[in-house]
Amino acid sequence: MTAVLFVLAVAAALVAMGLRRQRRNRQRRAAASRPGATPDTAIWVRSFDEIDEHLRRSWCGCGGILEPQGESSREEGGRRLRVARLVCQECDESTTLHFDTTDLVH
Repeated sequence: MTAVLFVLAVAAALVAMGLRRQRRNRQRRAAASRPGATPDTAIWVRSFDEIDEHLRRSWCGCGGILEPQGESSREEGGRRLRVARLVCQECDESTTLHFDTTDLVH
């Protein structure tokens, strides 16, 4: 009887791990398709305040708060981009958000 309970406990743990992995993969796919996830989907902004506001409203797919870790600028395809690096406070996943600052008003 103990062996049966042990097998059931191992099976339950494996199912839980599989479901967690599946959920994490769904979250990564969703994050990769959201606006700003790539330079091609960069979020158009007219001021740095808009970037700050957008970063304050950004949440991780796990539901955690994304904490800014730094920003950098670069040019790509004739556009000026601002790239923000973020890390989730809950799951420690890191992500980047791209902002199109070509028409930035100072």
